[in-house]
Amino acid sequence: MHGPALVEWLLAGLMGATGLYCLRRTLRRGASPAERQLDGSETLKGLGMAAMAVPYGLGRGVPVGVWAVLFGGAALWSLRAGVRAGAGHRGHHLYHGVGHLAMIYMAVAMAGATGAAGMAEMPGMGGAGGGGMGLPLLTGALLVFFGGYALLSGVRLIAAPAVGTGAGTGADGGSVLGRLLGAPELPQACRMVLGLGMFTMLLTM
Repeated sequence: MHGPALVEWLLAGLMGATGLYCLRRTLRRGASPAERQLDGSETLKGLGMAAMAVPYGLGRGVPVGVWAVLFGGAALWSLRAGVRAGAGHRGHHLYHGVGHLAMIYMAVAMAGATGAAGMAEMPGMGGAGGGGMGLPLLTGALLVFFGGYALLSGVRLIAAPAVGTGAGTGADGGSVLGRLLGAPELPQACRMVLGLGMFTMLLTM
């Protein structure tokens, strides 16, 4: 990423907190296997984005091969699950599949920029590392995709209370934590936050 360290730290913290929250949701009682799978996918993406966003080049310390294996496998699983899932979860799985592939793209782009910056320090290679990372057209398409998805998620989140008033009495029991973890608006909020995180990371490339 190319951006102020403060922004990168804030992004890393927000994505990490979101990933851990999604991880906690996978352990809640009464969740269906499909819901746990989606929460697990969001956990992986949130924690991966947090690691990638850490400033001062620390986020680039993970080898590209690790990102490729981790998120490549997750992408294949999400796309396969999206094809097989019912109408209620198909879109979510396919969205996560695109998100996992975008994580690989960002990892490869960052590694390429790091290599170019190193070459720029060699005699006769000045300026080679001054450009942005990645392919502008692909980055732009992903910006539109994740920005649009975050906007749509926000609209759905605002409209959610008008659908019904039974939220907060999920199968986790009557505790405040149980009601919070079982809130039906929460998955949509997590997707909105992760979408905004992807948008921000792509914007700084």
